[in-house]
Amino acid sequence: MVMKFVCLYYDSYEKKFGDGFYAYTRGTNGYTSIMTGFKNVNGCWQQVTGDPITGFDGNEKIELLKLLNDEIFQSNVIRNRYGYVIY
Repeated sequence: MVMKFVCLYYDSYEKKFGDGFYAYTRGTNGYTSIMTGFKNVNGCWQQVTGDPITGFDGNEKIELLKLLNDEIFQSNVIRNRYGYVIY
């Protein structure tokens, strides 16, 4: 099992609803950052730390997958802390 931590940025208002997380590679004014852990389990990336993410805005899932995937561990599926697939 491999585990990776990525820095996610979020809008405080949207974070309450679970869908205001962004996989920016640098800070952005007005957003707060949080390190979030993911592990690769059975070919899927599963969130293991932080507030549960329930959805992504725009192409943020793709941007997060770019940070998580590498030559060995690749997936198009991300699950939140509860095990539900995030779309």
